[in-house]
Amino acid sequence: MSWKESRAKKVFSQHLLSEVPFAPQRSYVSMVVLREFESTAVLTTEGQMLDVEVVRAGHQHTELMSRVLLQKRKQVAVERRTGRAFNRQLGIDDCDFMGKMCGKCPDCLIYGYAATTDEGSQRSRLITDSGFSIRSYDVMQRAITLNAIRDTTQGGVSGSAFAEREHIRPQAYFPTLETAMDVTPSELAYILRNILATTRYGAESNRQGYVKNHLVALLFSNAELISNLSLTQSVYDRLAKQNGGKLDEIPLDLQQVITAMKDTLHELVEQAFLPVTIYTGDSLQEILDSLRLTWRSEEGNSEWLQELREDHQAYLSKRSPKSK
Repeated sequence: MSWKESRAKKVFSQHLLSEVPFAPQRSYVSMVVLREFESTAVLTTEGQMLDVEVVRAGHQHTELMSRVLLQKRKQVAVERRTGRAFNRQLGIDDCDFMGKMCGKCPDCLIYGYAATTDEGSQRSRLITDSGFSIRSYDVMQRAITLNAIRDTTQGGVSGSAFAEREHIRPQAYFPTLETAMDVTPSELAYILRNILATTRYGAESNRQGYVKNHLVALLFSNAELISNLSLTQSVYDRLAKQNGGKLDEIPLDLQQVITAMKDTLHELVEQAFLPVTIYTGDSLQEILDSLRLTWRSEEGNSEWLQELREDHQAYLSKRSPKSK
């Protein structure tokens, strides 16, 4: 599969910039992702309690609801690490979060970096926000006791419980949007690769926190269409109507959630003041299939990476001759 002849490249080129700009042009592409937790997970910033916000259940169901929060940095930081591991496979190993950011790799130029010695800084071109669970905190959480296990057989008794931590239950859903601004086709493919290849979120992710990221839609426009909270509330209203208001008794059905998200997005596209091009369903699947073939093909992968390098080299050359 050739990247240049792929369906993904052709679609992206219709809507995105051909080069990385110096000034914002408000060319937006929103990646609508349904994050499905397939195991228990710890979504906490600090302490033993889950991150929770009290908000309205929906736009029509206006009662208050405590929702579990998936912090914005808990999403993007993990996906950046996926991309940085990929960069190291390509031989880009001179960029260090805790040491010195190189300012030249795809991670630095897309996701941004803080000022470092002799390199300045780069503003992130990925706009994110915290995600909200569809169902309430009360039915999603469970407290799990942690035990200290004695490694001797003396007494035949394991160590006593020493901590208790709140976890979310499996099959929890978080509708989210990640919006890339002023990116090129090759950069969008890089961001999508990071999202689709990342599978662990939250604390203690080496033992839990497995997530399936379902790409529900791509939205191309000159403005953002909806927030994470509003999307979640709209989905809640639709699901509550379908299920007689009973969303807290059993886990939600994946396809019902995806359908509710699609219906919400199509309705918003019709109401938007600025033109929005949406890809979902079969049209989105064609893009995903072509990306899959590109990444799994040595020729296609090489073509894509070469274009990504050329995009960034052209930008760096214009920004500073010393960056060549």
